[in-house]
Amino acid sequence: NGCSSTCSANVAVSPPPTCTISGNTAFCQGQSTQLCAPAGAASYLWNTGATTNCITVSTAGTFSVTVTNASGCSSTCSANVAVNPLPICTISGNTSFCLGQSTQLCAPAGAASYLWSTGATSNCTTVSAAGTSAVTVTNTSGCSSVCSTTVSVNPLPICSITGNNFICAAGQTTQLCATPGAAAYLWSTGATTNCVTVGAGVFSVTVTDASGC
Repeated sequence: NGCSSTCSANVAVSPPPTCTISGNTAFCQGQSTQLCAPAGAASYLWNTGATTNCITVSTAGTFSVTVTNASGCSSTCSANVAVNPLPICTISGNTSFCLGQSTQLCAPAGAASYLWSTGATSNCTTVSAAGTSAVTVTNTSGCSSVCSTTVSVNPLPICSITGNNFICAAGQTTQLCATPGAAAYLWSTGATTNCVTVGAGVFSVTVTDASGC
């Protein structure tokens, strides 16, 4: 019949949403990090299956998110996450010593920083009392490990000399004895038994027990 109608529509281009991932992309073993896409989008879909704008990550890998705006336009972005190992923390050194002495305890050298329970900040510390000594070792990644050891103080052996300390005349002798039962003896005469026969003079003995004190 030759009849016509005309209509029109306005078409707009909706820009895709901005897609960036913020958050720490490296963390210490045993910890986690939070990754976030920009807030305010219509929807989110992470490759972990999460649909929130932020996720918590506790493993290394590549994490991506698709961000969709109210117009239905989408953008995808990703981030690589690394897990930094913890530093090795061990304590070496004698964990027992004799009363009145001390011992040196050491953590492995080469860490970025150290903090001992004694307050020392070097890899080694000197301990002169019984108890638990702990150290926090931190590497260049900022990751820390804590280890500890128990230190004991051994008492000194009893040292006494018995025997007759008088002789009647020059040339006579007497027997002196140190406390029995020690691991070793050393007299000023060079004798290594617990008893010695001596003449006049001044005599001393060093008594050593099984712990080396």
